[in-house]
Amino acid sequence: METPIGFGAGRRQALQAIGKKDQLTPIEKPNKIEILIGSVQEISLAGVRSPPRDTVDRIMEVYSGLPNEAQSEYLSDDLLIERINTARRQFNDWLGKRQRMAEIASPMEAGRSNYPTQKARKLSRLEREASDDLERKISRIKSAAGGAQQRALNAVGSSVAERTEKRREQRRQELRERLEAGSIVAFRNPQLRVGRVIRVNRRSVRVQHPNPRADGSCPISDDPEPEMVEDRIQLHSEYLEPLDAESIEKGRDAVERRQGHR
Repeated sequence: METPIGFGAGRRQALQAIGKKDQLTPIEKPNKIEILIGSVQEISLAGVRSPPRDTVDRIMEVYSGLPNEAQSEYLSDDLLIERINTARRQFNDWLGKRQRMAEIASPMEAGRSNYPTQKARKLSRLEREASDDLERKISRIKSAAGGAQQRALNAVGSSVAERTEKRREQRRQELRERLEAGSIVAFRNPQLRVGRVIRVNRRSVRVQHPNPRADGSCPISDDPEPEMVEDRIQLHSEYLEPLDAESIEKGRDAVERRQGHR
């Protein structure tokens, strides 16, 4: 494409881009994520309006995180398709207003005496309003992309909460099999600590560890703080880690060496 130069170059370039852009038609329920993504990326105009990258990324993020059986439900989500088609129709409306605005020569091209000031202002206002409306409709696609996740999971008999709980229970089961009274573990509560397991429960573990305030006294009773304290740690905690150590001291040394190598 020959690049326009001189006065009105941007205006003429916009007209060239508009001339090459087809009107966007409504999409049906796609059977591939590439088709769905493409229908959103088409809401753009070369050199004038970039594809809505944040919205595309959100759709891909949700789709990629779904189990295989829910992905087809996501692609055919009625609200998501409706929001995309609404934005595509609004794009056509904006495109027409952008074209009419670009068809008016600038004051430098037409000369100030021939420049239709009132008409240009009106068309500029209408184009700006259509552009703002398009941005709102694109934003609603992004919102629908998140809601479609739960609807897709519900359609296949699952839910975000159920999947999270399933992962947590798998984690609990794994640690219940690995831990027993006397095991040395690292955990956060909230600072990184190392302690010895006292008891393994169904959903949590009791851990005894050195009291970080052992050199002080209780502010209420003024009694000396105990050397060891106990905490209850959830078994599904990502910070609960079994250590291959025979004592709390050796476990702490292992953690410190590991941190020193990072």
